[in-house]
Amino acid sequence: MRQRALFFCGLYMLSGLVCASQFVNSARLGCGLLLGFIIVGILPVFKNKAYYKLVVTGLLFFITGFSWYLWIEKHNVSILPDETNAAFAGEIQSAVMFDGDRCKFILRIHVLNGKALEVPELVQTTIYFRNEASRRQAEKVLSYGATLSGKIEIERPAPPTNPGAFDYPTYLHRKHIHRIGKIWDVESLSYGHAPIGFTGLMMSWQKKLANRAFELYHPTSAGLLSGMLLGAVDRVDPELYTTFSSLGLTHVIAISGQHITLLVVALVYVLRLFGFTRERSYLLTACLLPVYVVMTGSSASAVRALIMGELALFALLMRRAKDGWNLLGASFLCMALANPYYIHDVGFQLSYLVTFGLLSFVPPLMRKLPFKRDGVRGLAAVTLAATLVSFPLTIYYFHVYSFLSPLVNFLFVPFISIMIAPMAAISFMLGMIHPAFGFLPAKVVDTLLLPVLQLLDKAEEWRSFRFVFRSPSLFWIGGYTFWLLFLLGWLYDKIALNWKNVMIFASFSFLLFGTLFISWERKGVTITFLDIGQGDAIVVETPRNVVLIDGGGPLPEGNKKPWQRRRDPFNPVKSVVMPFLYSRGISTIDLLVLTHGDSDHVGGMPYLLNHIRVKQAMVNGLPAKTEIEAEINRLFKEKRISVRKAEQGQVWREEPEIVWRVLNPASAPSSTGEDNANSVVLLLQAYGVRMLFTGDLEKDGEQRLLSEANIGRVDVLKVGHHGSKSSTSENWVNYLKPKLSVISVGKKNRYGHPHREVIARLAALDSIILRTDICGAITVYVRDGIVIYRTFGKSTACR
Repeated sequence: MRQRALFFCGLYMLSGLVCASQFVNSARLGCGLLLGFIIVGILPVFKNKAYYKLVVTGLLFFITGFSWYLWIEKHNVSILPDETNAAFAGEIQSAVMFDGDRCKFILRIHVLNGKALEVPELVQTTIYFRNEASRRQAEKVLSYGATLSGKIEIERPAPPTNPGAFDYPTYLHRKHIHRIGKIWDVESLSYGHAPIGFTGLMMSWQKKLANRAFELYHPTSAGLLSGMLLGAVDRVDPELYTTFSSLGLTHVIAISGQHITLLVVALVYVLRLFGFTRERSYLLTACLLPVYVVMTGSSASAVRALIMGELALFALLMRRAKDGWNLLGASFLCMALANPYYIHDVGFQLSYLVTFGLLSFVPPLMRKLPFKRDGVRGLAAVTLAATLVSFPLTIYYFHVYSFLSPLVNFLFVPFISIMIAPMAAISFMLGMIHPAFGFLPAKVVDTLLLPVLQLLDKAEEWRSFRFVFRSPSLFWIGGYTFWLLFLLGWLYDKIALNWKNVMIFASFSFLLFGTLFISWERKGVTITFLDIGQGDAIVVETPRNVVLIDGGGPLPEGNKKPWQRRRDPFNPVKSVVMPFLYSRGISTIDLLVLTHGDSDHVGGMPYLLNHIRVKQAMVNGLPAKTEIEAEINRLFKEKRISVRKAEQGQVWREEPEIVWRVLNPASAPSSTGEDNANSVVLLLQAYGVRMLFTGDLEKDGEQRLLSEANIGRVDVLKVGHHGSKSSTSENWVNYLKPKLSVISVGKKNRYGHPHREVIARLAALDSIILRTDICGAITVYVRDGIVIYRTFGKSTACR
């Protein structure tokens, strides 16, 4: 322990930071953790009194971490108003990301409404462009350090409104940002050119190199290489990024220790070729590393690798022995003191965890693995070690894990590191002199890389190797940690490999992983009305099946000009529905119901069909009228999904107490030809509770069902057509008498939904009215004839 004092001091400080982060949310939990960590922290003294000084020093670091986090949290506040339209003056403090008819950056405001702020504040800002000329002008003048003044609309960032959604306000808070800003009148802005500075110069070079990459390479290769070598992750094709994420390859794109190690080796090798001494090669490399890290965006994982790399090079210069554990501890102490919020960064956590795993597991694995060649054995050891330690964190945050990931990493990482990265770097450097110089190596890279990316895309579609997990409990993660320690004990020959220990290890492994893979039967029925804006997305979970009714879709892009179109427009299926399903551990949809063909109900279905297994689909049977509907029909055939045409009178039972009935469409489609009139309407009867899902059915259809379907009263009503005036007629409401009415509707939508007359009709019956625009996602639990609801949003206007 004394030989690796920096590492253990880092552990003590980490413990203090964790305790403080929990203390902020719950004083009781924070104090409990504080007491527990202090008790664990003094245990080494009872083992060996010689550790007394180390433990005392560690406890000082523990107290420092605890106090430092609380001090930062106390002062991490804003004095800006919650909402305002104001005149401002400030400067840009980040790279400027252009995407279609908008751009985003971090703005530091130091003047608001003519008054200088005591402390300048950071605001996450978006500029919206009305025409192409204003965007071109902005591209010329907006960069890191540029000054701006004009009018800005400031507001608080909206909290998440769906389970499993990304917590944007917390993310910004940990970057010391408390407000978001919108600039609509770009023509009224006054610009000032950015002064020449190191950070701005590096960001400018990153942009120039990324732009040159798109001149040299195929767009897919250019985006990947820009992210991989330059840190310009926003240039990576969204579908390719999804593929890499699914296969556990995002570390290839994120600047991390692997990139820094390769860069150090390459720089030292090249400098030695040019005749530099070993010491001067180390010194020049140490000077160039910060330049590269700043140019690539200074991510947490990159900064960690930079600090460790600089310390290792310094040790080589001083001809001192370097210890990986002390380097890891020293880098953590530096980063924690610079910004204690780093401990919440997923990239930071994975970076340190994987480095810890490599230091712990690779040496014994190199001795144990049976491969004859050192290179193969080393690569296998690194892949296995990284997989073992990153697995729990991966499923905790991302829920999806492909068991092809270790094999893909074993094959793809050396291919990209040894063959692609060096040639791509050469083509980038030559291309900056003139594109013609970088043309040949770029074409070689394209020829090698593009077929491999196509293979990865095919591998990502092999769903049998991909599993979806709910976030494991901290108790499970503790059990996994114990499992890893047992494995380490065997690898380091501290635990004998006899039949008793093997049986204990095998039994514990079965119990540990069995709890992940065994699907416990759900009790009762859970219905979640997701907040996807203006559209419908309803997930029904019964004891045996998962039913998804619609899913919303992105806004139509067809009427937008090419310069206005975004690289990755908001798709509620991708951003809301899929994260929710994954957070629930759902990997298969047993029945997908498409009520009708409107884009706000089915526009996102192609993405869903390409990324999750669907066993069966139910449609209204009308011919496709739009490109989206045609694409959905094509995917049904391609994925071999059984398609059932919904007709009035169809009934099926999941179990005696759970019955589904189709009420609409009638066997003969409505003569109006409107999709709304032919919406699939379902009645679910579960444990004595009746729930009606109406799609966009309108008044005429409602009247017809009242005379044909013998519906009866319902307990839960999904209000038709987002609460429009054309639906939810007085006769309909008076007949159904719903106790709970749910309206799926977008906030401040242009249609004025829900209509005040609809709200009045429902309120007159004392029906509880829940709206997704106010309440966020709405979850209804049905157990033994009892209906319980919960809203995810925190609005006081929601009852």
